[in-house]
Amino acid sequence: MIICFFGDSLTLGVGDEAGMGWPGRLCVALRREGIDATAYNLGVRRDATVRMQHRWRAEAMVRRMESTPLKLVFNFGVADVSSAVGIEESMGAAVAMLTRAKAEAEVLVIGPTPVNDADKREAIAGLSRLFESMCRRLDIPFVPALDAMHRSFVYGQALNDGDGVHPTGAGYADLAEHILKHGAARPFFGLK
Repeated sequence: MIICFFGDSLTLGVGDEAGMGWPGRLCVALRREGIDATAYNLGVRRDATVRMQHRWRAEAMVRRMESTPLKLVFNFGVADVSSAVGIEESMGAAVAMLTRAKAEAEVLVIGPTPVNDADKREAIAGLSRLFESMCRRLDIPFVPALDAMHRSFVYGQALNDGDGVHPTGAGYADLAEHILKHGAARPFFGLK
């Protein structure tokens, strides 16, 4: 399978000393399970949904291969809040992007992660709930990450050791493990 990961700096793995982020760690775990996965980390710093919706398709389609399943994983929300993108704009871009993506390939959405700033974390939490509801309506699997990572000692410490938005590698490893254990992600990645 070919997996394209779209998102902002948290998808890219900023702050990870190993440079893998959660997508790299997730793909290592898939290969250990015997799953042949070619992964493309297409995270871009400060990439809010309003920008991502205009780039994802061109980037995904050049990586498509005949007779190989294409899977699209999206993770957004934190850059929307950091860039002060309005809720209506974020939601409109997300609906347009995911509706089109679902017509092209299998899609999975990973919810946004917490940050240390309490006001921004609250705004991210509100967006995460809206994204989860939107994914239910669009029949797209969604892995909520905010509450689990906010409760995680490992992620919290990694966030403190990082810059308060981007965790260190331990936090990305914790997030990858959370995703791989979630019931919405396991069938998407071909795990039993």
